[in-house]
Amino acid sequence: MARNIGINTYGYIWSVPAAACVRHLGKLGYRQIEFLLQPPHLSFDDFGPELRRELREALQDIGAVKTAINLPSLDHNLASPFGRARDAAVKMFEDTIDLAADIGAETVVVVPGRMSPLFPPSIENRVGWVGDGVAKLLPRAEDRGVALAVENVPFAAFPDKDALERFVRSFTSPAIGVCYDAANAHFIKEDPAAGIRQLADLLRVVHLSDTGQVHWRHDPIGTGTVPFAEVARAMDAIDFKGACTLEIIGPDPDAAILSSHRALEPLGFVKAGAGA
Repeated sequence: MARNIGINTYGYIWSVPAAACVRHLGKLGYRQIEFLLQPPHLSFDDFGPELRRELREALQDIGAVKTAINLPSLDHNLASPFGRARDAAVKMFEDTIDLAADIGAETVVVVPGRMSPLFPPSIENRVGWVGDGVAKLLPRAEDRGVALAVENVPFAAFPDKDALERFVRSFTSPAIGVCYDAANAHFIKEDPAAGIRQLADLLRVVHLSDTGQVHWRHDPIGTGTVPFAEVARAMDAIDFKGACTLEIIGPDPDAAILSSHRALEPLGFVKAGAGA
């Protein structure tokens, strides 16, 4: 079964503005884009109507599909013990939702807060703090026609499939789902294929990169130990129709993207419009 492959713009955040990045990826044949919301690449500050219109038009020009925005977690924390920090995080996500709606993106990826690995808060606190923030964000997302996709991240509030599922299913809104990162799952020794099957009805985005289980990485496909053949079979088993997104971090993003896609092509991952 053919699956469309998309690109997260992580590798371009220090070198290429978002609109130029869209056009560049379009020339490479990719139409499914997930932006990393990181200045100078992309920001919601000093990014007014004209720049938003330019970015939306760039996406339209390449025939973009399943566009998403990913707000990295270094500058916000929905799981902070400090109420003022959680309030600031909610405001950042509100602005991200508005930006997504303005450029025609359908999904905002949500890292559900960071925790200290030395002495993390209880699961009850995590659910309460992050749940309060997400409850505040959902009306904004629903009103603007944007979905929230909560991601499994090793240092975040819900790092594994079971905790992530319990949290997301506690909401009844159709505007919330899951972004499942295969490398993140593999790093914490979770079977990513099992995670995809378990979260099937919640999945909106699947992130693809490679890592081992000693050092957490988002490397080109084939350089780590993520079982991509099993991941592909799991996607086929659930008839996954969401976004499959390469999220590769490295100094030469073009080379990393193209080599990773070549490695995945035998498993049925194609460019949008190329047979899927």
